[in-house]
Parts: sequence; C-alpha cells; structure tokens
Amino acid sequence: MLNIDLSLLRVFLQIYETGSLSKSSHSLGLSQPGVSLALKRLKDHFEDPLFIRTPKGMVPTVFAQALQPHLKRSADSLQACLNFQLNFVAESSDRKFRLGMSEFGQLLLLPRLLERLSSIAPGVQVEVISITHDIEDQLSEGLIDLALGAAYPLRDHFFQQLLIESPYTGLVSQDHPEVGDAVTREQYESMSHMTIRNQTSGFFLVNRHLESMGIHRKIATNLSNYTSAAIILHMTNYFITTPVRVADVLMQRGKLKKVRLPFELSPMKFMQHWHARQDADPGNRWLREIIATLTADESLSEAAPLRA
Repeated sequence: MLNIDLSLLRVFLQIYETGSLSKSSHSLGLSQPGVSLALKRLKDHFEDPLFIRTPKGMVPTVFAQALQPHLKRSADSLQACLNFQLNFVAESSDRKFRLGMSEFGQLLLLPRLLERLSSIAPGVQVEVISITHDIEDQLSEGLIDLALGAAYPLRDHFFQQLLIESPYTGLVSQDHPEVGDAVTREQYESMSHMTIRNQTSGFFLVNRHLESMGIHRKIATNLSNYTSAAIILHMTNYFITTPVRVADVLMQRGKLKKVRLPFELSPMKFMQHWHARQDADPGNRWLREIIATLTADESLSEAAPLRA
C-alpha cells in the first residue's frame, strides 16, 4: 500500500491547479522527473490515470475530480498538524494549574502568587495540594504541574530551581519570662518546644542536625501545620525553631519575638521542581517565571534551573 505523505498530496494538488508538470515542479521546488515519479506512485495506488495530457494541459479524470476535495482537506489537516505549536496566552487562559506546595510555600508564596495571577491572568485557576512523599510520581504522571517545597534528591528527568534560602531562628512570646534576645544551649534543651511535623516543614532535617550535635529537645506539642502556631506561642512559653521567613509571618499574627539560637543550622532551601515532560510547556514555563519573579528579592544562591 502506498505511503501517502504531504509531498505526494502537494504534487497532486499542484498539478490539479496548474494543469502542468513543469509549472508544478517549479512551484514545488522539485525536478520534473521527481514530479512525474510522484504522480506515477499516485496513479499506481489509485489505479487511475488521474490526469490526461491534452493540448490545453493536464486535465483531471472524473476520479481525480472526485478525489481532489478529499486530498485537499487531508493536506490542509496534515499541514496544520505540522505547523502546530502549543501556545499559552495568560490574559485569556482558563487553564487550571495543580501545585503541590509545602506549608512554607502556602504561608509565604501562595498569597502573593494568587494576588499576581488575579491581576495578570484572571481566568487562570490554581489548585493547591500538600506535598507528599510521592512527589516524583505526581510530577512524572502529570498529576501536578509544579512542586514547591524543600530540596529533594530527585531522580533523572527532573528539574529544580532554588527560590528562597532562609536561615533558622528561635521564636517565642514577647512575654516569655525566661528568654531574651538569645538562649544558651542549656536553656534550649530545658525549654518546652513546639514543632511543625510534616513531610515538608524541615522538622526532620533540623532534628537530625540537632541529634548530630548531641542536642535533644523536649517536645511539648507537634502540630501538622502553621495555622495555630502564632496564637499558641503567644499563649504559652513554648519555643519553636523555624526559618526566619516563617518567623516574620508569624510575628504579624501575634506578639512574638525572634531569639538567636545557640548553634548554626543549614539554611532552609525552598525550591520549585518539575518533570522533563513539563519543561517545554509554555504555560508551565510562564508560571515558573512568575513564581521566580515573586521570589527574586529573596536571598538566593544559584537560581538557574538544574537537571536532577
């Protein structure tokens, strides 16, 4: 069976339009023998002469006349496929983006992101889910478009970009009777601590680091998120070890103060992650750029996308 491609369709349609092999070869940029060979392949396939040579040129047979509209539609459709580009126009888009986002991201980035989108892309929708341990599968299967959270050791075919780097601080009530601007190691170990213990809070990284230094906390309460953290700190003498950027937000919600820690912790790194399947998607690229712009005034190290 003949392998019909766009070049053969063009030959037929050009001969049909011009009634001339020589004119068709010139228009198509092909040699006349090449045009004749293509026409022969079409004749053999359809078992019809298709065109008859006359003093007035090549005239189509009845079969060719009936065939022409179908081949024209096929050629137009195939050309449209070959010219297809995935476009994204933010101002008129109603696309829904699904974001996996950590508590840190929902606290610091999400309000600013939604504010920006509402002004530049009012039809765009955002669905936010919490990041879980299967972040890689969610990205690779297209269940989420972007993941925003701590740095993860991702497999091949993933990209990640550093957005925010934040050191850690202590945070307590302004009325705490025993804590000033700093605490000693002995004070730190003797205090009642509050933690945010979930997949993305950094609790496990902080705990691992403290244990490596032989520092042990007395955990009074574990919370699943930051929702009530400020009011609990304000009403108790609890102490929380948290990124400075989170502390800044919590201090707006209660009478709290930062406390210098008696040790150094590696800064919390907040990243955006995406899979290679989404890398060239114009909409995904647009959203990544918006997010990077929103965090561009933060303390960053290398912000270029890195392939995992």
